[in-house]
Amino acid sequence: MTLQRLNPADHFTLMMDDQIRRSGLAGNFCALVLQLDGEPDVEALRERARDFPRRFPRAVARLRRQGRRYAWDSDGTATLPFHLHELACDSPAGERQLAAIVNAAADAEAAAPLELHLLRGPGHAVLALKWFHPACDAKGIELVLHHLLHDDTGGDDAAAAALEGLLGRSGLWERVRQGWQAKRNIARLDRRASILPEHGDGEPGGLAVRLERFDAGQSRRILDQARASTGLTGTALYFIGCAMRALLEAGAGDGGDACLVPYAVNLRRSRALYPVFGNQVSFLFAQAGREQLTQRERLFEHLKAQNREAVKAGLDRAMLALMQAGSWLPLARYGDIVRRAPRGRERSSFWFSYTGALEPRPAEVAGCRVTDMYQVSQVTAPPSLGLLVSGFDGRLTVSINYAARRFAPDWIDALAQALRAELLADAA
Repeated sequence: MTLQRLNPADHFTLMMDDQIRRSGLAGNFCALVLQLDGEPDVEALRERARDFPRRFPRAVARLRRQGRRYAWDSDGTATLPFHLHELACDSPAGERQLAAIVNAAADAEAAAPLELHLLRGPGHAVLALKWFHPACDAKGIELVLHHLLHDDTGGDDAAAAALEGLLGRSGLWERVRQGWQAKRNIARLDRRASILPEHGDGEPGGLAVRLERFDAGQSRRILDQARASTGLTGTALYFIGCAMRALLEAGAGDGGDACLVPYAVNLRRSRALYPVFGNQVSFLFAQAGREQLTQRERLFEHLKAQNREAVKAGLDRAMLALMQAGSWLPLARYGDIVRRAPRGRERSSFWFSYTGALEPRPAEVAGCRVTDMYQVSQVTAPPSLGLLVSGFDGRLTVSINYAARRFAPDWIDALAQALRAELLADAA
């Protein structure tokens, strides 16, 4: 494998890795977690882990610095790490152990892009794909899972790159214009100070995870509410709006007059199996003032209009140009610009990800049926809080990821309770 330079979105996640480490946390590590109805064939999984890098060399590459830029490099000899654990009896979904796995630090240039972890319990198991975010995005890790479990060889991962294709369609001056457009939009957002949730300012204490699960009936109710409130294409906005209101209900810890939430825009074609590696995303922002947060329907109308205007103006493309410019900056300088408003205040009220249903859906894993899934992700401190929404077999799970020492357990309980009420429209 020759050196392969990070694309602008990869570099953005590497910058966030640097910021997470500066916050006192492990780095930009995440995990896709599957719950299984039995104990899978360990040797079959081990063989899959051995074979995967042959088809996807990026799976075992390491970062190499080239001046201010970075590239993936592999000598072809590394293997995909595979780890066995015993599943703790007091955590059948594995969330505490998975938090510990993503809290395990490694230097950015030594970090494995992927690790496979199997947690075995009596009659059930948890399989987790830990990944280093500069390697791929949340949709990409679902594709990693698919190709890991199957023998598909019909695509060219490098040739299918979506983000680079979009950038290649714009000339230099068009990208300059787009970059200024994105910068002006962020300046407008910065006129309002962001509401921040955290209640402490000491050491973050590592990542902790709280799962909020919804059965099939509740999940249908939530998705019906989302369609009614934000339309067929606005499901993520429904979750963001509900989370904003829940944050205020639980009691945000630090002033501010508006919630600001960045969210990813997937650039891949629908149902595409490639590209697997490389972050193929851009970003948009959802922002709402306290006066809008107090009225549920008014909030959703505002978020829909805001998203509609952003897409019409091409701000998702404009953000790509801004990220491309930022990739030439030192990581620390880039991070300060991205995270902090001009007065030095953290820009994001919380991190958010909505991946929807796991796709392609795995039929089985080494002889076991998948019964549920969720995701885990590190965050910066502040805001010290991330909400990850995923679905499997018609059931939704919200994974609340937070810096353990920045929140009292009672506050996390209050947030989870308020979020459930908002999503189910019990608070409407």
